[in-house]
Amino acid sequence: MCLGIPAKVLEVTDGPLPSAVVEMAGQQRSVSAMYVPELQAGDWVFIQNGFAMNVLDEEDARQSLAAIDEYNLIAHVAENAPKPRRTS
Repeated sequence: MCLGIPAKVLEVTDGPLPSAVVEMAGQQRSVSAMYVPELQAGDWVFIQNGFAMNVLDEEDARQSLAAIDEYNLIAHVAENAPKPRRTS
């Protein structure tokens, strides 16, 4: 199961493979910004599988985060994520 999470953009790096540093679930992470070339620091974005998928307004982002928190979805996804295979 994939869970998209709203995140606040802290920094944007342009280039052939644009990226952004976002704050998501209390952590800073680097994500690909190739799908949202208009991205700017201070924007809210929807993150899925390491990609910023679209820009959100702040109210939509906060409502989504409240729902994620209410249903404890981040912990649920982490608990049920596939475990890495062991190689010998």
